[in-house]
Amino acid sequence: MRIKVVAKHSGPHRPECKSEPELFVQFAERIPEWCVFVGLIGTGQEIHVGEEGGLVQWRHAIERCSDPGAWTVHAPEALLSTFQGADIRGVVEPTLSLDTEIRYHLAPMVHDHVEAVVERNDLDRARQLAAQLEACGFRFLLTRDLDTAKEYIRQRYAEAPEARYGVLASSKDKHLPAFNVGNTYFTTQRLKVGPWYNQPAEHPLSCCQLDTVATEFSSQGLELDFVLLAWGSDFVLVNGRWNISRSRGTRGKVHDPFRLRVNVYRVLLTRGRDGAVIFVPPLAHFDETYDYLGRCGMVPV
Repeated sequence: MRIKVVAKHSGPHRPECKSEPELFVQFAERIPEWCVFVGLIGTGQEIHVGEEGGLVQWRHAIERCSDPGAWTVHAPEALLSTFQGADIRGVVEPTLSLDTEIRYHLAPMVHDHVEAVVERNDLDRARQLAAQLEACGFRFLLTRDLDTAKEYIRQRYAEAPEARYGVLASSKDKHLPAFNVGNTYFTTQRLKVGPWYNQPAEHPLSCCQLDTVATEFSSQGLELDFVLLAWGSDFVLVNGRWNISRSRGTRGKVHDPFRLRVNVYRVLLTRGRDGAVIFVPPLAHFDETYDYLGRCGMVPV
């Protein structure tokens, strides 16, 4: 679910603002007399170092600006509590709770299914939602062979030249490069994101070539028609619980690395409008994850 927060303010520029929310507040303060700042806050979308504070960072940003009292925050009632105690005016706006999903054609329950899989480990709920998704034409598929996944996608969209499909993978996995999934930092830094999403399928830089990889950092907020998700070793089941012990390290201070990994896979699993085929590497420490995803209602190719 995404929630829209609308904030109005007037006030002078304060140059010492440093955090990302503070920088946005700083930019807004440069506008003479008044302005409106609109923020779309996606729950469970914190994947970067420094994002873990969530919405409260915006309260802190306003509190630290030159004139907190010049701001008025318009938001759903559930979010205004974040700003309680601050010298900030709040206005309840129920219509700013954007709780109707329109990304996925006829399948509005994709996020609920993904939450059941990666957040709650709720097999019954996941299977129920998977059946509803299937009835709507949205599919989560499974394979342990990367070429099989690619061939399935190419055949599926053979008569749809405008369709966009590509390979996604977590940036913190260590094992995918051995299977020709180039998710390393140096490889993905060379990705030309604009051409990857927009060039025609036959273009060498197009995502449809299925030979280059976008990670969570270059796919968050963007969409494809279909996704080939290469599941990483940074988020696997061990004795029935999600485990991140094989994850690459994260530079900078991270308060809850496990939460970041959950959110990363939430993002990666929700990039395809028609669905996704999930490649789970044929290694022993992935076996439990593959079996679990199948029991969640994901269908082998």
